[in-house]
Amino acid sequence: MFETKLPLKKASAIKRLAAAALCASVFGLGAVGAHAATRAQPFPEWPAPVIDPTLSVDQAKALVAERSKPQTEWKGPTSGPRAPTGQFTIAWVSSDQSYTPYVYWGLGVEQAAKALGWKVVTLNGQGTVGGTLAAFQQALSLNVAAIITPADANALQQPIQDAVKRGIPVIGIHATAFPGPAPKLGLYQNIASNPAEIGQTEAAYVIADSNGTAHDIHMVDNSYAIARFKAQATIQPIQHCAGCKLLTVVNQPIGDPTRMPSTISGLLSRFGDSWYMTTCCDGYYTAAAAALRSAGASPEKIHLIGADGPPATYQMIRKGQYQVADVPEPSSLFGFEAVDAAVHAMVGEPPAVFTQPTYIVTKDNVEAEGGNKNQFIPSNNFACHYEKIWLGQATGC
Repeated sequence: MFETKLPLKKASAIKRLAAAALCASVFGLGAVGAHAATRAQPFPEWPAPVIDPTLSVDQAKALVAERSKPQTEWKGPTSGPRAPTGQFTIAWVSSDQSYTPYVYWGLGVEQAAKALGWKVVTLNGQGTVGGTLAAFQQALSLNVAAIITPADANALQQPIQDAVKRGIPVIGIHATAFPGPAPKLGLYQNIASNPAEIGQTEAAYVIADSNGTAHDIHMVDNSYAIARFKAQATIQPIQHCAGCKLLTVVNQPIGDPTRMPSTISGLLSRFGDSWYMTTCCDGYYTAAAAALRSAGASPEKIHLIGADGPPATYQMIRKGQYQVADVPEPSSLFGFEAVDAAVHAMVGEPPAVFTQPTYIVTKDNVEAEGGNKNQFIPSNNFACHYEKIWLGQATGC
């Protein structure tokens, strides 16, 4: 998710497209299009995630304990197609390279492509819809082998459909609500964690930590389908917890931190200074923590639980600055999953059926699983496993 600003001017977009064409002619990127066997048309979508609306206190505690453990076991694919050989270029069309998770996912794409001897061109939408559309058009002009993007696929339907018609597979990372192919949106694959598990894990922490007595506030940006789904996955177990209470649901744009001081002031006035807060995404919490601090609220009484896991989240959990837990998304692993989907598309096979297990970060394990780098990097040696498959080598990582 990113902050939406005013669209770029047409002149700027035209200049960027001209630069892309020049890049293609000078560096030869136009000659590295899709493999002959490439299939860009998505396969059927996977079954939608299912929300579990109930959690007992004991179940919640067991779930938190399980999802706090190191992720040393590889549960992803152990076989698959060998990657085509040749000089291929993939486009990373980022909607906003100032947003750290997008940077990490893009670095994962670069690392995976490097293992295959492929190139990656990064195109930055600079946080605007117009800019992202222009960046996607640049990718098309470069005739790349595949396009990988974290941008909202709904806002990119014209260029995505153009890519599919031209035989260029489009792979999303959080580009739509659920993991798996999205035929209606033209996505060969969408890489994401299970949003039902993310919401369930947040709810489990609240129920377990309070021993079934929590008062919770949920903050959501209803303009995003994934946020609405996560909200229901979080809210329903808390509503079914006999000793818990859902105080309110706050619908607030994630890209407008200026509204946070008045929102926090109103919540403190209505509900006092002792509650939990859950949310779809951590983008709220830097401003929320600042507003709570300014209001003199105690971090011993107010506990923030989030999802996504940007660096600021790890710092707040580490220092005990209101946020106590987080359900992060993998960083570089998502990039490897996306390149694996590109490999499958280039040989005409459906993407591997795999969703990385959910993980929760607390103060007790904040330094583990990439936490010392302020990101979620599972210790399951995923890069080795993917590289072995792509290069046709014997397993054993």
